[in-house]
Amino acid sequence: MDHCHCCSSAFQQVSRRTVLKRALGLAATALAANMFPLELFFQSRAHAASNAGKTLVVVFQRGGNDGLNTIVPYSDPQYYAMRPRSTNGGIGILPPGSGDGSGLDLTGTGFAMHPSILPLHGLYTSNRLAVLPAAGFAGSTQSHFTDQDTIEHGFPEQRDGWLNRYLAAVPAAGTSTIRAAAIGDDVAKSLRGTVLVPSLTDVSSFSFARLGASKAALDANLRAMYAQDPASSTANPARSAVHALGPELMSRVAAIEGIGAAAPQNGATYPNSTFGREMRDLAHIIRSGLGLEVATVDIGGWDTHDDQGAGGAAANRQAGRLADFSGGIRAFVDDLGPLMNHVVVMTCTEFGRTVRQNASGGTDHGKASAWFLVGGSVKGGVYKGAAGWPSSLTEANLDEGRYIRPTVEFRDIFADVLVKHFGVSTSELGAVLPGHVHAPAGLFI
Repeated sequence: MDHCHCCSSAFQQVSRRTVLKRALGLAATALAANMFPLELFFQSRAHAASNAGKTLVVVFQRGGNDGLNTIVPYSDPQYYAMRPRSTNGGIGILPPGSGDGSGLDLTGTGFAMHPSILPLHGLYTSNRLAVLPAAGFAGSTQSHFTDQDTIEHGFPEQRDGWLNRYLAAVPAAGTSTIRAAAIGDDVAKSLRGTVLVPSLTDVSSFSFARLGASKAALDANLRAMYAQDPASSTANPARSAVHALGPELMSRVAAIEGIGAAAPQNGATYPNSTFGREMRDLAHIIRSGLGLEVATVDIGGWDTHDDQGAGGAAANRQAGRLADFSGGIRAFVDDLGPLMNHVVVMTCTEFGRTVRQNASGGTDHGKASAWFLVGGSVKGGVYKGAAGWPSSLTEANLDEGRYIRPTVEFRDIFADVLVKHFGVSTSELGAVLPGHVHAPAGLFI
């Protein structure tokens, strides 16, 4: 059974004294971390803002996805010099129209999609998918953890997440039951900071962890605890925090419990995978009208140092991951239907891979990689950035002779989302991305 991870360790027995003692300990811990003075994840300040009804979903491809085989520069012969065609024993994706395993043409751009992301191709042709073949940042360390931290924090020196800074800086739009959530076992670093955010692993069975206690007994003891005279707790900040926030927390958890399970809508078919189930649950939360603004979902398995494979065969390592990734996103879009006019899905990865394939039929850590944005307000197309895609993938045009240089700075992507999707002010943008000078990427209509 799933549970509210922000409170899961607070209760082991159902005696009133134990519940009170452990809840006070939780509050004291949060106070020491400077978290309780701010709103919890269920922020509900009234605010007539342009972020009303808007949602951002951030999908992180952890491991460093090979962008060069995701969005393929098939018109450049040097691509096939670095990566021989799959028909010649290499990992190069075949040009469009070359038979099984051919790329999916992005007409007029010189690029093609990996055949395994066919579910996204229709979104591109309907102008709802923005493709950024070389997103990233200068100064990549090519370390999974360091570069993930940089992207999720927004800057190497920041210790809180950029999405958490958004939650802290920008008032909630209207009344929100759950303003932000990490879908999965862990709270992404982008959501960590002064605003508490829960992780949700199974919405259909969401509740407080009871560890054998009945729901009725736990609820009764919690309500009895919160019903004590608040005046007696004024000398104890932790006790005061429990009295102030406890009843609200219970009502919010009850609201999430109340949405239950639901079948996907509009004929959407999700992959039978962890990622597919998490995207299905996320669509259900959004449809339920709980006021969700920000959510994160992770999908791993992208560190393809060997046996990366080419073409669309599911047995190929990257092909299988791309099929799961694209199938989950497309089902999510279909499931939400017209609600996608108010939702943006942004995908990211910590870095790309080396341009030249290695001797093990894989690729090693690189720099820039392919990112995507999906949504009704997204301006579809291929975004090569101000510097543009290299005229040819010769060593002279590569960073250190091996890597694709970033042509679109990831913070500009974030800023485009914040300004155009959420409508943040200049001062709010400065609080979320302090010191960054926004060069608009033009990703929205």
